[in-house]
Amino acid sequence: MLDNDEPNRLAGERPALFHILKMRKRQEARMIRSIQDECGNNQQTMKGIIRAFTSFLRRKYEPIAVNEDCVAYMAELGQLTLPTA
Repeated sequence: MLDNDEPNRLAGERPALFHILKMRKRQEARMIRSIQDECGNNQQTMKGIIRAFTSFLRRKYEPIAVNEDCVAYMAELGQLTLPTA
């Protein structure tokens, strides 16, 4: 359904061709047309843009490698009791 965000239209009124063209022009102005991937290549197809975004987000949110010995040492230090003095 079309958004009723136009101040010149009444609620429930069907949008005129002018309003439809204006809305599409706004949508196209907000679209991402090109993006640079991790190799420095410009991606201009929808498939390439989606692939660049997903690979970026996958790298950004992948698990961080942690040394298990360090985690065990940190857990041991957390269980020590501090002197009351």
